[in-house]
Amino acid sequence: MSIDSNRAAVAAEEIELLTRVASLYYLEETTQAEIAASLGFSRPKVARLLKRARSHGIVEITIRTHPALSLPLESELASRFDLQQAMLVADRNGEHAQRRATARAAAEVLVRAVREGDVVAVGMGRNLGAIPEQLATTPHRTCVFVSAIGGSPQMGAAVNPNDICRRLSEQFGGRAETLYAPAYAESSDGRKALLRHGDIRDTLALARAADIAVVGVGDARDDSAVVQMGCFSPREMARMRRAGAVGDILGFFFDIDGEAVAGSVENRVVGLNARDLRAIATVIAVASERAKARAVLGALRTGIVDVLIATVEMGRELIADDARAAAPGKQSLP
Repeated sequence: MSIDSNRAAVAAEEIELLTRVASLYYLEETTQAEIAASLGFSRPKVARLLKRARSHGIVEITIRTHPALSLPLESELASRFDLQQAMLVADRNGEHAQRRATARAAAEVLVRAVREGDVVAVGMGRNLGAIPEQLATTPHRTCVFVSAIGGSPQMGAAVNPNDICRRLSEQFGGRAETLYAPAYAESSDGRKALLRHGDIRDTLALARAADIAVVGVGDARDDSAVVQMGCFSPREMARMRRAGAVGDILGFFFDIDGEAVAGSVENRVVGLNARDLRAIATVIAVASERAKARAVLGALRTGIVDVLIATVEMGRELIADDARAAAPGKQSLP
């Protein structure tokens, strides 16, 4: 047997052992002491094997928000912002864990919402990029996932709309329509030239006719995704903030009241605009980061979002901030 074959055999045996121990403990409710006795291991070794099973992805522990905690908040959010649905997940320690939990909720919403023959327009970002891996048991259906905005050479594959479309289509058994264009042109004239290209024009026409759109919510900070992608310089983003920008959806920048920001760069975006999004029956917005609460509040006030997927803590903050702004004698949030 070759060295590589021997390593593969050892790896397979390890995975089999980890799976067996995890199944006994988590599925059959066998105690660690009982597992140790039956397999001839020490109890500390069983504990180490269970830890390794989690690190290898064999075991995934899910904590679901109890309805008594989330339902009242979800109902108030839906009523306050005229949403079809709000889904709030339990708050986690750590950005990665929070993003995975929020992506899992988004995956559940998509499985319920996407029907045979549907077209789904897809935005960009880390929150959307985390959704496909949460769709392991998705029933297959004939549907199309189409990029709602271009990409960037500086954008990692996991957050690029074309890659997200491809991975979503694989999980649903549908197909992907990609948009090979930059997210932002250098100028308005450059954007017009790109939109004259037949493939780009046709892809955006398909996205515009989507039944569902799933988008992220960007913020207007210097470390935001569009700055990291090289679409804007920190100086340009600072100018957007001075004009009142708190966030964006697909390059449509808005203020805390959901109004378009004067001097916005929307005329450079190669993608769907705010008018296009409002014409789509169901726009799902996904946001896991607490720091984006102001951006999400502005997004909800644009009238674009129909379904919000966020965290319990953000839900509380959105309701409190909106209530303060609506109180007699109060101004909009600064």
